Amino acid sequence: MCNLSDLIEERGIAKGIEQGIEQGDRLRLLTQIQKKLAKGKSLDQIADELEETVEVIRPLYEQVVQEMDSN
Repeated sequence: MCNLSDLIEERGIAKGIEQGIEQGDRLRLLTQIQKKLAKGKSLDQIADELEETVEVIRPLYEQVVQEMDSN
């Protein structure tokens, strides 16, 4: 029989896994955007090649551009 602490632990583990997957996806996109920017590609081209919308890519794109400018 499952008690409340087991249920809470299972939910915590599931949430941690979900967050890890989201962070991994974000890191993958940031890395790909950085590589494509280095090749001189535009925001629209990058979004198209990554099969994402411009709205999804734009904040990550801007983050990469800002980091590149600060280096």
